[in-house]
Amino acid sequence: MLSTLIIGILLTFCSLGLLWLGFTQLRKQPRFSALNSRQANKRMLQLTLLLYALGFSLTLVFMLN
Repeated sequence: MLSTLIIGILLTFCSLGLLWLGFTQLRKQPRFSALNSRQANKRMLQLTLLLYALGFSLTLVFMLN
């Protein structure tokens, strides 16, 4: 059960890290200049919260099985 919790936390934070790394790298390219707006940042934070909640929920589901 503890190993499931640790793996779930690691997978959740690694996926969020990859998401943000990709987002910051795309923002540096000129063709993705639309990502340098407040609206894009707002949507990215919403996506982060959604993925965090999903990762937490899936971790709990796998722990209960």
